[in-house]
Amino acid sequence: MIHFEHISIGYLTELFKIRDLAIEAGQVYGLVGANGAGKSTFLRSLLGLQPFLSGKILINKEVSDPKNGKLRARQFAFVESSFAGIEFLSVEEYILLGRTPYIGSVGRYSEKDREVLEETIRLFDLEKFRKLGTDKLSDGERQIAAIARAIAQETQVILLDEPTAFLDYGNKKRILELLMRVAKEKNLTVILSTHDIDLCLQEEQISILLIDRNEKELIRCSGSVSKEEILKNAFGYTDK
Repeated sequence: MIHFEHISIGYLTELFKIRDLAIEAGQVYGLVGANGAGKSTFLRSLLGLQPFLSGKILINKEVSDPKNGKLRARQFAFVESSFAGIEFLSVEEYILLGRTPYIGSVGRYSEKDREVLEETIRLFDLEKFRKLGTDKLSDGERQIAAIARAIAQETQVILLDEPTAFLDYGNKKRILELLMRVAKEKNLTVILSTHDIDLCLQEEQISILLIDRNEKELIRCSGSVSKEEILKNAFGYTDK
């Protein structure tokens, strides 16, 4: 569980606040807000790349220190909106990069790292791609490999910045279903910034975290929230 206590997100000035919010493990959260509202800044702050203006977060009731990079790397994994692939970097080598926070002073992967690699390849059904260069994969396959790399990091939380932005409808659905399955099976908290509101609303396991444009506050929407309410509160849009 992540508990946000009196958080202020921003740079020199506040973009939005989080008064008192707890989100659970085993769940996927769709982070929704207008461009410039602070979605990416929020993710960067969780990763420790951008300090909170005020407040603190607790993970499983323990305060998360934003200055402790090694600890953060074992708490949060990050997936960008797209991964172009790298020539001569195979899928299994890419997944193993997720084990970097655990590599010892000798700089070698341990038996545990190899076990995590094999488990992740099985979990994501990537056996046929393991020796293939990441630059040879399709867009959807690369996103799955990127999520697999994040899972191999064995963190409590996975953050994704618009992971379905450049995918077709079929792959968008596939990625969301994959994230829901992994969140449940591994009891992870998954937060993804997204503009795919319709797809998120179709899934009971996805909760909406909305940056309210008027209140400048991050709120968790109820399960019965409508698309019209989201559009109005996040974007100021109304069809009336």
